Amino acid sequence: MTGAGYVRRIDTVLAGVERKEAQRAQKWLVGRLSLMPWRWAAHLRAEHGRRGGLESAAANIWLMNSTEPGRGRLPLSVSDDDIRAAAKEAAQDASDLVGWVAGDVLIDRGEAFAEATPGADWGKYLEAAKVSRLYILLKGHCHRWGIEPAAWVEDFPAAAIRRMTCNRWWLRRLRRAHGKRSEGAAIAGGVVRRGLWPYASQDAVERRKAQRRRNALACEGAAVRCEDTGEEIPLADIVEGSLANPTVKRSELMVRIRGADEYAELAGWKCEFWTLTAPSRFHSQRITGACSEANPGYGEEDEATGQRKPLDPSDGQRYLCRVWSRARAAWKRRGLVVAGLRTAEPHHDGTPHWHLIVYGSARDLRFARRLLRVYAMRDTPDEPGARKHRFNYLKAQGGRAGARYAAKYVAKNIDGYGLDAARDTETGRKISSTVERVDAWAAHWGIRQFQFFGMPPVTAWRVLRRVADEVGPKTAPLERARRAADESDWCEFWRACEAGEFEIVRRSVGLSAYGDAAAPRIAGVVEGGRRAMLPVKDWVIHWGTGGRQGGEGDKPIAAVRGFEAVEREGAALEPLNNPWRFERREAPARAGGFAFPRSGVNNCTNFAEEAARALHDFPSQIDIVNTIEKNYHATTIYLDRISQPPRRL
Repeated sequence: MTGAGYVRRIDTVLAGVERKEAQRAQKWLVGRLSLMPWRWAAHLRAEHGRRGGLESAAANIWLMNSTEPGRGRLPLSVSDDDIRAAAKEAAQDASDLVGWVAGDVLIDRGEAFAEATPGADWGKYLEAAKVSRLYILLKGHCHRWGIEPAAWVEDFPAAAIRRMTCNRWWLRRLRRAHGKRSEGAAIAGGVVRRGLWPYASQDAVERRKAQRRRNALACEGAAVRCEDTGEEIPLADIVEGSLANPTVKRSELMVRIRGADEYAELAGWKCEFWTLTAPSRFHSQRITGACSEANPGYGEEDEATGQRKPLDPSDGQRYLCRVWSRARAAWKRRGLVVAGLRTAEPHHDGTPHWHLIVYGSARDLRFARRLLRVYAMRDTPDEPGARKHRFNYLKAQGGRAGARYAAKYVAKNIDGYGLDAARDTETGRKISSTVERVDAWAAHWGIRQFQFFGMPPVTAWRVLRRVADEVGPKTAPLERARRAADESDWCEFWRACEAGEFEIVRRSVGLSAYGDAAAPRIAGVVEGGRRAMLPVKDWVIHWGTGGRQGGEGDKPIAAVRGFEAVEREGAALEPLNNPWRFERREAPARAGGFAFPRSGVNNCTNFAEEAARALHDFPSQIDIVNTIEKNYHATTIYLDRISQPPRRL
């Protein structure tokens, strides 16, 4: 072969290698994009190309990090029905795991519990199998699904096991975890931004709408009945009159801020408006003119990998809360008295920032403002724009300006009332069209949007509004507070609370559905020897056929609050000590099934070995450790089996 022929042959081989590498790279790109919901794929592909495409290592690393949240037991694009099916599957796997440990291990020891019937004492059954050891295994099972396990309570150890084998507990956790994972991926991928989907992704908005439809469907046809008096109230009417109604929520907030304005005027206080924002690393986007672009300083560097780890709105909210708590502690040490309202709302990329209406004497406001600025500027004070944007303030002009200032932010973040023609400065859109996006943002990240500080607690206000009879002479602080609450006079209520020492009285309601102590219920308000108590009635909620309380096809044993929530075939409902009883009609079982596409990689292959090691840390009152070590390979096979997807036909 001549030299020229040899060169041509080499060129042909190299060209073939390049074509195969290009095909392999394109296949890799398609595979990474397929992990994302279809709405996002085009935007991620465009951003990847803008960063340099397949020829750029930095662009490929960005794409890998942006699409990594899509690898999991549940794809980011699953529907709520898919999550319901996954919750049932996860709860069943947890029940099987409990039965395997509590049954097979005890068979080896020759215990009588191996033949336990569904009606056996569940607490004794779990105690014999050592709840602490089961908790280790179920904790790993929860992590495999990407959720946090139930909290361990020393006084009620079996309650955590009951929760982790309950369909409804899994459904709540999976919904919350999937929503945060999906939104975090959307923010990191740059699809939540000005010009596209501000505040929240379109998927989040649709999930929030679906949640509201489910709630409305559950309330449709349901009624609350008092067994003692025979009273019956439609559940929809109760919801309509509660804070779940945006109009009621907005009205209460405006009543309280108007009362704060009146109180400040009587006390000779001043009013200021503050704005607190997070550092640049919490912002995935930065605004350049009328558009936005990816922020190169977004995220924190991971010490283990050296790469930047994305930060989500919950990280930004925790940062702001940390700054706020330090500032308030400094105010308290110096005896500064300030009060007001804190409103959390998102930037266009979902990063939270706070608007505050603050009241106090001119001296206290001046020192409080300076201290808050000091704590706000401790983090990266030299980054560009920090001094301009990190903390701002504005002094109110004229009396009672707080209510006028708050009206816009309250309406903007609740229902857009009175702002039909106004435009949002963050997005340029009409505020009426962005309200649902802000609502979806707050619901997915669990961010409290409104919080008063330095004022009496609103719990006493709400309790006293439900007390119709007089509780003392008109000059008594408790009666003054009751009248003020009934007349929606927050200023007078505040002054009455200062004149007396009020205490919220709570009553125990026994055990929860999972066997641990239920949260005590509010019984009334006490001031000295005077009491304003709420009437105690036994109500029963009768669900209509349209309600999906607990999901389609769920057995009531896990969906009914006030009863033992252990799903065992044929088990009887054991009522617990709880005066609230819930009844429901069975929804028709849904035909068909759905198989989830999942990752074929088992990220917990060493789980059984870790569990066996962890079991040694507990006192060996029942010798389960040796049994698990002896059956190590069987344990691995079992855990792998319950983690793999069902086979598609």
